[in-house]
Amino acid sequence: MKNKVINLSDVRKEKQAEKQFLTLLADDIDSGNVKAIPSSVFDRIAAIKHKALVARQNNELIEM
Repeated sequence: MKNKVINLSDVRKEKQAEKQFLTLLADDIDSGNVKAIPSSVFDRIAAIKHKALVARQNNELIEM
């Protein structure tokens, strides 16, 4: 079994950076700078993905 040494200082730095980011994000949310994405955007994305899937399937049928 190989001995793997994990440098915990790198892990701590990553966790600290993540904590700082989440704190900034929470502050922005609290101050009203961040708004929820409207569900219509997700509906449009789903519709585009569906059209792309249908087009891909049609192309595969044509190639056969």
